[in-house]
Amino acid sequence: IQELKSRGVSIIYISHKLEELTQIGDYVTILRDGRKVAEDEVKSVDVPWMIEEMVGRNPATLFTRKERQLGDVLLKAENLTLPRASGGYLLDHISFELREGEVLGFYGLMGAGRSDLVECLAGARPQATGSIWLDGKPVTATTISGRIQTGFVLVPEDRQRDSIVPTLSVMDNMLLASLRKYLRGIFLIPSREESATDSQIDSLSIRVADSQQPITALSGGNQQKVVVAKGLLTQPKVLLLDEPTRGIDVGAKSEISEIINRLAAQKYGVIFVSSELKEVLAMSDRILVMSKGKITGEFTHQEATEENLVAASAIGHGPSS
Repeated sequence: IQELKSRGVSIIYISHKLEELTQIGDYVTILRDGRKVAEDEVKSVDVPWMIEEMVGRNPATLFTRKERQLGDVLLKAENLTLPRASGGYLLDHISFELREGEVLGFYGLMGAGRSDLVECLAGARPQATGSIWLDGKPVTATTISGRIQTGFVLVPEDRQRDSIVPTLSVMDNMLLASLRKYLRGIFLIPSREESATDSQIDSLSIRVADSQQPITALSGGNQQKVVVAKGLLTQPKVLLLDEPTRGIDVGAKSEISEIINRLAAQKYGVIFVSSELKEVLAMSDRILVMSKGKITGEFTHQEATEENLVAASAIGHGPSS
């Protein structure tokens, strides 16, 4: 970029990595909802200013946990174990509980087993063993479709690979996991499909011109909200969110945070996997830290600090391990 500038080339650089803009830009222009809301010289602004202009409020309020009353135990897992093909365990006898209306955060280093855990709960790892209860009843379904019918739904880490079908519309993507609800005999009922889709678009503030628009025309944040909507249309009891804010801009991250708060208030059980320390600290009622397939720390919202989480995530990674 510097070489091109030295040749007199003008560059328009679009990014949601704000630190990049401060390093390479001369001027910054902020867009929000399709409108220009601010512009200035980069040397005169900082990242918090850009965030505030992007989302319309103080960055300190982006990820906030709302106080809520937790209900009874909704999900109980005992001795969840997932063998590693090369020996040992990806999940090593994991046990925990999740209450109604609780946001349970899982934090850990790459390879700690967090994604393996939510995939096991979602039925994507049939080789896993252990016992799971939902609403006090044993979960016997072992397939993804069976777990969806039981009340689990997973928003995967990689939406492009595992969540959306690029060739389909917003509506078709949103309804993929719940098509049975819109059948009369062997035929789909368009009015029901449209009603369900429009309701989620309104509820989650998905910015889309039309539900028949290709999903690839949406921003990353709006695609992610479509994936969340697809899960909610299955009417789950437990929502499994694996890195739900990865690859989206700071404004969309804030909106996902608000959605999580709203779902918890509606008594969903939410398992929230994140590599972002600030997010998991801000959003979770309780945090479980994993390392090498084991739970190595448990902290309430009040007890959790960055130092505690990092220390627990490093257990088992020392010279003797």
